[in-house]
Amino acid sequence: MINQITFGEEFDANTKQKLFDITGNNFDNFKLYTNNIVGSINYQGKQFNINCRFGNEFLQYMIASSSGFLELENLGNINNSVGLGEWILIYYWKIQLKKAFSFGMYKSYKGKSANLSTVRGNINTNSYIRKTYFDGKIDCNYKEHSYNNIINYTISLALKKVFKKDKYRQIVEDIYEIKNAFDSIQHKKINLKLETNNKVLNPFYVKYNEVYKLSLNILNNNFASIGEESQDFSAFLFDISLLFEHHIRKVLQQKFSLFQKNKEEFSVPNGIFENKLFPDVIIDHGDNKISIFDVKYKYFNKTHGVDREDRFQLTSYVATHLSKYEIIECGFIYPSNEKYNFENKQTINICKNEIPFKIYLYEVDISNTFFKKQRSNDICFINKFKEIPNDPT
Repeated sequence: MINQITFGEEFDANTKQKLFDITGNNFDNFKLYTNNIVGSINYQGKQFNINCRFGNEFLQYMIASSSGFLELENLGNINNSVGLGEWILIYYWKIQLKKAFSFGMYKSYKGKSANLSTVRGNINTNSYIRKTYFDGKIDCNYKEHSYNNIINYTISLALKKVFKKDKYRQIVEDIYEIKNAFDSIQHKKINLKLETNNKVLNPFYVKYNEVYKLSLNILNNNFASIGEESQDFSAFLFDISLLFEHHIRKVLQQKFSLFQKNKEEFSVPNGIFENKLFPDVIIDHGDNKISIFDVKYKYFNKTHGVDREDRFQLTSYVATHLSKYEIIECGFIYPSNEKYNFENKQTINICKNEIPFKIYLYEVDISNTFFKKQRSNDICFINKFKEIPNDPT
């Protein structure tokens, strides 16, 4: 069993990418390359964690900020007793639960029947006719809001399971009051295996849909937990390059307006059909002026520069968008765990247009004070980008 988790409706994981590359033919020269995958793999009771190359603190930070719920305390540290796959699921589930709960506990309509002194809903005419005399009360069928529903029941069971285990306590200790709120609901026992296609339709509570799905994963042990699975092999894997791209967009949106990632505007033929073009970041400066950037979750090669395929990809983005927009600048965004500066004075020439070509490095703090410094790093990163002044006329 392999489970994957992704973030955001605009982003689709590349399901065709390799999970691992292996080189070597004996123990001495054996190497395993995990590409952009992080998470946990369990095989016959042995757990293998694939950690974030920039540190798991950065992984925590990206998950929180990219989910629109940034918090710098009570993150729940990753430790040896909790697999990275377990931590990712439970931590992300906790963030989504806190977001949903900020709108109040989910309420659904329940059908009720009662003898009332005033009419409510529909009158039960059969009951009314059978009465030998009118006692001042009318048998009514009506609906009212109730917290007793399958969504809350499932979340309540997940909360009980997580709080029952000491190894998860540090991750969820800051949502104890939320647990108490769900514990206060009087639920009838329900067989979850018989419940399918449950969904919140009320747009005010729609965030509970994600919490419900994640709660089912927790209840079904779908996160590669040691000792929880009877299978020889299980894994919970996560495409961190997708998360990094999402995170960069969230950071830039603090200052700039961005095009939707899945905006279908341009495509290129491949001989059989056409492939849609979706640049990672398009900054909308207004007046039909944009900047285009490709986000890469890898170190920038200070010796050879941008990879050949990446350069061609950016060129296709720029060339197609030039037919409709004025492009202010273009380039690439890379993470970096060291400070260094280089000249950003190159240009790319397409269709008689000379466009500034830039490399922007998003600095990741790797010191013991990560969470104190990273917010200021975000601000410094945002301020590097070119901003088009408003036309005074």
